[in-house]
Amino acid sequence: MESQINHSYVSQVNICKNIDFFKYNITYPVLKLYDESVYDDIYDKQIIININNEICEDIMMFKNNVKKQAMLYKKLYTEKLSKSSYDYVKYRYEVYINNDVTYDRNNIISIVMTKYEFTGGAHGMTYLDTYNYNLLTGDRLTLGDMFKPEVDYKEVVNKFIIEEINNNPEIYFKGDEGFKGIRENQDFYIDEDGVVIYFGLYEITPYYVGIPKFKLKFDEFNKYFMYS
Repeated sequence: MESQINHSYVSQVNICKNIDFFKYNITYPVLKLYDESVYDDIYDKQIIININNEICEDIMMFKNNVKKQAMLYKKLYTEKLSKSSYDYVKYRYEVYINNDVTYDRNNIISIVMTKYEFTGGAHGMTYLDTYNYNLLTGDRLTLGDMFKPEVDYKEVVNKFIIEEINNNPEIYFKGDEGFKGIRENQDFYIDEDGVVIYFGLYEITPYYVGIPKFKLKFDEFNKYFMYS
């Protein structure tokens, strides 16, 4: 299909704070409409507002959850741990969030949100959350939506991922802990080259591997895709 740039743009908002026991530095996207999009009714303004609200609410929920844990830890440390004869480490809980708009055309936008939390211990945890929207309808796209209706997308994707794993099997879990097929709500995002399926830390690989990603490139799998 012919590729067209969207009639919206994305600005970035940064919020940060550093207090005792808790700090955060968050940059999140806000979709806005070009003037001609408003005048020509290309997009429904309320749909764009709803998308922004959903993204913002998710981010605040993530931040506030870690803050709640930090305040519980503060109480524990202040009232008990700091008064103990043992030398307990005083942790500062942390949240960092940034984002990347990886695809923005054909009335579709794909945003990758990288979220990091540290709540004590040896290391923090990094998560990817992705927001793939049809800007005309406001619908959040599933992986199945990316494929033509007649395509058995699970078969296509599973076969591709298994082939990729077999190219480097030593870094993946085996047996019951290994890859057993994509989920119904499989995580993914879109970039300029293709559709990227990804898995969380510890999901199919050890922590040191990071977040496993598998890209189905448009130029190789174009016959299966609804969008490219």
